[in-house]
Amino acid sequence: MSTIWAVARREVKARMLTRANLISMSLLVLLIAIGTGVGWYFQHRDTAPPVTRIALASETAPLAPVLEASAAAQEITLETTRMTAEVATEALLDGDTDAFLQGSPAAPEMLVARTADPSVLSLVSGAVGTYALDSAVSSLGGDPAAVAAALAAAVPSVTAVDPPTAEVDGAEFGVAMVMISLLFGALIGTGSTISMGVVEEKTSRVVEILLSTIRPAQLLAGKILGVGIYGLFQVFVLGAAGVGAAVVLGAGDLLQVSLGLSFLWLVVWFLLGYLLFALLFGGFAALVSRQEDIGSVTTPLIMLLLVPFYATMFLVPNDPESTLVRVLSIVPFFSPFMLPVRSALGALQGWEMALGLAVTVLTIPALVWIAGRVYRRGVLHTGGKLALREALRGA
Repeated sequence: MSTIWAVARREVKARMLTRANLISMSLLVLLIAIGTGVGWYFQHRDTAPPVTRIALASETAPLAPVLEASAAAQEITLETTRMTAEVATEALLDGDTDAFLQGSPAAPEMLVARTADPSVLSLVSGAVGTYALDSAVSSLGGDPAAVAAALAAAVPSVTAVDPPTAEVDGAEFGVAMVMISLLFGALIGTGSTISMGVVEEKTSRVVEILLSTIRPAQLLAGKILGVGIYGLFQVFVLGAAGVGAAVVLGAGDLLQVSLGLSFLWLVVWFLLGYLLFALLFGGFAALVSRQEDIGSVTTPLIMLLLVPFYATMFLVPNDPESTLVRVLSIVPFFSPFMLPVRSALGALQGWEMALGLAVTVLTIPALVWIAGRVYRRGVLHTGGKLALREALRGA
């Protein structure tokens, strides 16, 4: 382990502690902070609700309490004032009031500057109807409050024969998409870093010097561990910045999921997904000896990442509890994407997460065996590309 940690420290210094990486990570965090600030500004720029201003003549004043009650029920901010017709006309033309009511409260005349605002007209119409009903009930010796309560309770009960499937909440969908996008980017980045590092060492013949003192398995394990620390650092910094941005923007209050729990699952599945793909990237990269040929081995692995990523993006939000999604969630290369997203959407049972974790963990030793055999045979191979079958047979 001391040898593996020595190789890992070398990788961390070469990848994470470079000036270029620190500057790029700082710029990404700065961009997230700037985007958060801009979003907060536009979110709070017009925090004050619009105010509806209605003026009433003295004979229409009894309608004011009904107007205010109707506005409160509709969550409309209303200001009522008393004016004469002459003053109200000037206020309407100057835009200082939205409407002026005069005449009988049960059938008032509404004056507007040009055209009546639909929301103001609806508010006034509802208030006038309520006032007229209350007046009629009172004249008959009844209780207007009791009549209003009876009318409010007189609603039908609705039962759907074929209820629709519950739709995915937009905020939850956003968190899920950010999670798998961050996971996908981190796995692509770390996998490519491992592949390029393996080929660089072969091209420069540094690997021959290293293997004179340590075993191939130690070199590969140290490389995967070091780059994994670098990738986890990226996930933690960018993920924490994203969670902080959501909290600042108030998105945490709108979500039915816990941002902290979602981020924790993101870290867990990054570690498992990283082991799955890093072993393949590191082992298969040893099959080639030139940077120009690295695409021939990384392209199939990238496709192995793209398929579960897009399957998660399009299948899970539509029906996170379908049979296909449930089955794919247990497949090791799909689990790191599908299970945390289904967990964020609240469509995952505890046994499914436990089963997915168990299957993924049991798959890793098999990949260690395959990647180790390929790496041991291919890392010292020079010339053209080594066939995978030959590498497995000749190890």
